[in-house]
Amino acid sequence: MVRKAAMLMPIIILFTLACNLGTNQPTAEVEPAETQPAQITLEAATSAPTKAPVNVSDYAIFSINVQDFSYPEQSAAVLDRIITLHETYNIPVDIYLTDVMAQIYAEQFPQLLERLKTSPVVAISYHYRAPRPYANNYDWLGLRNMSADELYQTVLRYETHAVDPVTGQTTDATGGYQYVASLIGYPPYAASSLSSDAEVDSALMRVFKDLGAQMTVVHGRALNLGDTKKGLYIRPEHYDYMLFQNVGADPAASFENALNEAHNSQGVAPYFVGVKMHDNDFFSTQSAWLTVYVDGGKRPNWDPNLKSALLSQAEQDAMWAMYEQTVLYVASQNNRIGIVNLPMVLDMIQ
Repeated sequence: MVRKAAMLMPIIILFTLACNLGTNQPTAEVEPAETQPAQITLEAATSAPTKAPVNVSDYAIFSINVQDFSYPEQSAAVLDRIITLHETYNIPVDIYLTDVMAQIYAEQFPQLLERLKTSPVVAISYHYRAPRPYANNYDWLGLRNMSADELYQTVLRYETHAVDPVTGQTTDATGGYQYVASLIGYPPYAASSLSSDAEVDSALMRVFKDLGAQMTVVHGRALNLGDTKKGLYIRPEHYDYMLFQNVGADPAASFENALNEAHNSQGVAPYFVGVKMHDNDFFSTQSAWLTVYVDGGKRPNWDPNLKSALLSQAEQDAMWAMYEQTVLYVASQNNRIGIVNLPMVLDMIQ
């Protein structure tokens, strides 16, 4: 049974003034945000973790979903700052790239891509977004009418080729899961299906496994360590803690509530809280793919130049404070909460 928030007040007080690592030296190509001087009470560890602690039964997985092609400079700055935060305290983090964002970083921010490839705390996974036709309830291409082999070959082409952002059709350029793997030097650990159609989902799982994925992601139920789906391990998660929906709450109490929810799930120990953020949560009111491919309609052609509004500076500061304080708080509880990324989870399973 986890401790109640009221018992954590001494620690909460230590975290009232959040760290702000925007003042650390970023990569040369990313403009740091204006920030206040850091006041940090947690000492950095001396080496990056490589294995999950085994003397605890509760774990946190920090996941950053990167997807905002409308504001590439802001996205790159966010990711640079997050990597700095996690490297400073040696906190593992999973970063999920789309092929579009991976290409933007490779072409416009190569030093950031190098950080993603070489950081001792970062593990790269893959996710896709529209206009790929197998996004959930988004089948504009008629995938459901294809034979099993045609469906597999269509998905395989989409996950090995780039997609025209206007028409949604594949091009001759390399893209998809295979492209991200070629950039980072290894197959991204996880790749998930967003399709509600069973046959499309099966084709996706088969393609991702064939291309080298070891894990997938499922939401909506308790997912225990070692659970599988169609030949891939499932990322363990007993509570999906969408941190961006809790801005303004006390970071320690809010995380403890998430941990309580994990314990109250139908799962079994060890319990996992998935702490989730998107790059656009830190600077825009909505993600680029929602703005272009949902608000802009679910059928081609699309206008990739549409942009969502930006958050105010106060809203951005509040989001950063919530994230940074949460990272620091969970790190301060390392005697009872382990922080892992997906290669560490795979090590736990195997």
